[in-house]
Amino acid sequence: MLQYYKLEQRDSFDMKKTRTVYKLKKKATVSPEAFIHEVAKRRGSSESVISGVLMDVADELEYLLGQGYGVTLPGIGTFTVGVRLKEERKEQLEEEQDAAAEAAESGGKPKKVTEPNARNIELHHINYRKDKHLFSNVASRLNREEKQRIGGREGVRITIDDSSQKQRIAAAHEFLETHSFMRVSDYAEITGLSRSSAQRELRELVKFQYSGITCRGRGSHRVFVRCAHEKC
Repeated sequence: MLQYYKLEQRDSFDMKKTRTVYKLKKKATVSPEAFIHEVAKRRGSSESVISGVLMDVADELEYLLGQGYGVTLPGIGTFTVGVRLKEERKEQLEEEQDAAAEAAESGGKPKKVTEPNARNIELHHINYRKDKHLFSNVASRLNREEKQRIGGREGVRITIDDSSQKQRIAAAHEFLETHSFMRVSDYAEITGLSRSSAQRELRELVKFQYSGITCRGRGSHRVFVRCAHEKC
């Protein structure tokens, strides 16, 4: 029997906003040994054969993904890889871009921006796109299972709240009381975040209707200012 429960999530920036979600009560995770045992029993093969096949599949998948190929496993899905600029090189590039922008604005000597090379690229994530038949088959099995709602969990509220982030937002507003705009480097300095973390958080804050912070400009000329109105 499948058991599920209801959760109500609230946004700490706007307590009137709620989002209701339903979640399955998690069961124990099947161990590799138990999985191999069940597959071997179903196929009428030895566990050592199934284990060897799975190891070969994993090794070949690792090799092909490392070569930049996408790999589709029938009935399972497609795997691909994504790359990114290394964190240190990314911060260096952003600093160079900011310095070049400031030099251009002040009419000073142009600053050189060094383009990253292949050594600055690293693996970011491995993407998985499920096979459509896997999804439909799992959905069909799920629909046939008896389900029970756990009444005792109904009405559980999760408040999305980050007091540290609130303090950083307050520090940003205090900074903007004496400055007409704020750069990513300013936010990183007053909050103690790394430059990349500061940039990510500022992007998120701009999306928040009640953060009181918005942005102006594009690219290296983007700055952050206080909203002219309560909602922005």
